[in-house]
Amino acid sequence: MSVETLDFSQNEAKVNFQNWADQKNIKHFLLDLDDTICNTTEVFHDHFSQTADFLAQNHPLITRNQWHQEVLNANNILFENYGVNPNKWVYAIDSMVRQYEITPEVQSGVVKILKQIYDTPLEMLYGSETGLDFLTKLNISLNIVTHANADWTWRKYDWLDLGRFVSRDHIFIIDENGHKTPESWQQAINHFGMKPEECAVVGDSPRSDIGPAQKIGVKQCFLVDRSYKWSIQQQTVDNSTIRIKNLAELIEIGAKKL
Repeated sequence: MSVETLDFSQNEAKVNFQNWADQKNIKHFLLDLDDTICNTTEVFHDHFSQTADFLAQNHPLITRNQWHQEVLNANNILFENYGVNPNKWVYAIDSMVRQYEITPEVQSGVVKILKQIYDTPLEMLYGSETGLDFLTKLNISLNIVTHANADWTWRKYDWLDLGRFVSRDHIFIIDENGHKTPESWQQAINHFGMKPEECAVVGDSPRSDIGPAQKIGVKQCFLVDRSYKWSIQQQTVDNSTIRIKNLAELIEIGAKKL
């Protein structure tokens, strides 16, 4: 069922969803930002492809596809060691420089491409605006818990005009040098003055969103089950997790009487 065909039933969906939340004593929704609301993965992969093209043209020691795999591998390793700090790309290139004897000129070009990730305006994923608008009409608080560089987070906030849905004081930024863990989700909940059992979490990562939230006792989790996920973010989730393709499907869930 498309989002457009649900317009006639949004009022009913709102009532049903609110009743469900009240019955479960859910007073707060906490949403991940990257790849839950906006298209971050696509931007990363576009720049990874640009980097592979650049290396294949300027340092053809291995094939373009092999360069692409090297960049992906470096990203996974650096995520584990440095979180999402944008400066990690300097370390990634240092490793490849030693292995493949990349010249300083090429090294500089690669770093320039990868750092452009953080200056590329992001876009809302399909269904995000509809779903966020729906949630703002409920008697619940709407919050974002994100794991990113702070400056980049506020650029996203402005690019996406998130102020339409969530005020700045309802954004919690997890340390860019760490990871989303049960402890960091608990910090976010404490920051907002909430209790886990009064919260629902919506995110795209089993590892960073759903699993940690469930471990601290969050009442309900919604997994945005996109076709592509980072391999390092995969893991099994509890059967109570509700899977959605995008945020607009929350309306459909409400229309079906949760």
